[in-house]
Amino acid sequence: MSRFKFFDDEQPVEIRTHQDVESTTKQKIADNSFKAGKARYRSEQLVVIKVDGIIENHADTKLEYTVEKIIKENQLLVDVKLVDQIVKIQPEYLQDSFDLMSKIDLIKSNALIAVNPINGKIDKIENIEQIRENWDSFKKDVIKNTSFIQSDEMKKSIFIYLNNTEPQFIQENLIQDFQIRPFFDLFFDRYLVSKNFTVNNNTKLYYSQLFDRLPIELDFENTISSETPETITILKSGSLNRKNLNINDFEKIYDLRYKPRIGFKFDGYDFTHRIQISYDQADEVLLDAQMTINEVVKNNIEVFVDYKIRRIN
Repeated sequence: MSRFKFFDDEQPVEIRTHQDVESTTKQKIADNSFKAGKARYRSEQLVVIKVDGIIENHADTKLEYTVEKIIKENQLLVDVKLVDQIVKIQPEYLQDSFDLMSKIDLIKSNALIAVNPINGKIDKIENIEQIRENWDSFKKDVIKNTSFIQSDEMKKSIFIYLNNTEPQFIQENLIQDFQIRPFFDLFFDRYLVSKNFTVNNNTKLYYSQLFDRLPIELDFENTISSETPETITILKSGSLNRKNLNINDFEKIYDLRYKPRIGFKFDGYDFTHRIQISYDQADEVLLDAQMTINEVVKNNIEVFVDYKIRRIN
């Protein structure tokens, strides 16, 4: 689970006709290079928030996934199941809210995904109706189990949270939600659908966690650090594109939200992102990855994310 990584890919513009795309897709299918198989993963994510150099809260999330790659009528499908969760947060009074979010993540994360045959990204969630049914059932249980609460304010906050979460269970929104999660971002890529896994520099659009999801462009330099017939390891280093950053918007939010608490003025903003990822080229699956994200207003407030995932037997 992650709410600290939000982005859409921005690839170099390439003008292609419908016939070009259709031809490429047919060629891919003709190559029959999709590969079925199963894998299991464990991930661990640590999120730390510091205010004025002091840790305000930190969350540790451990997840276990199973994936099964299925080829059906020349379409590559990936059946993803979140089979185990361990979630802890400090201070402890945040645990109930964190547990609720984790249960919602569990509903979302059991998904049958159709893979784009060109880029390996998520094309469609095939079992969206089942996910919606599970969500509706969960909502009823939450309302039933909190009916004893006497506080009108508490009841209102629960209903507001459920209502705000509702739009996430639409096909397009759920795909976007998957794109912000480290597991789905790292697993679904071109290696799933092509032996010719090229590495190019690119730009990604992120959304700030400190500043109301203001847009942030990161320029990524991607390099192959090692390669064998069995595995390939790629390094991705993202740095803030300051030319397209409206720093005044960030400073306004800082002055309203953080300065009254911290006292010190807005002094420099930065956002960095690092990934080391390895793929098993024989099985065409993710092998392992390490990822860090750091969003900071210098010396004042900081969000740090450390994420690791590995394939297990």
